[in-house]
Amino acid sequence: MNNDNERIDLSPLGLDDLRRARMARAVMARAQLNAVRTPLAVLAGWARPTLAAAAAIAALSLGALTWPRGPAHASSPLTVADALRIPEPAADLIAEQRPVSDDDLLTSWEPRP
Repeated sequence: MNNDNERIDLSPLGLDDLRRARMARAVMARAQLNAVRTPLAVLAGWARPTLAAAAAIAALSLGALTWPRGPAHASSPLTVADALRIPEPAADLIAEQRPVSDDDLLTSWEPRP
């Protein structure tokens, strides 16, 4: 068995100097990839792809919200309530940030003309 200080004899493989150097670089690169990484290093590695995905989702969401609804509403963009198809009375309650009263419930149960 070889000691750590002795070099392995690769001459039977018949490698020229260039191939031997490439092989050594490949082995060293694999050894560096298998190095122990801390959880913080793993999270830091995901920061850039996560930000890119968030930016793409935000761009698509803004595009969907500002897409015109049709010829009658061509000038007004969609709101979040419109995009989520929240009924107008409920959207008004949310916008006013007030609790639902008994009158609101009775009004919502009344048949609409």
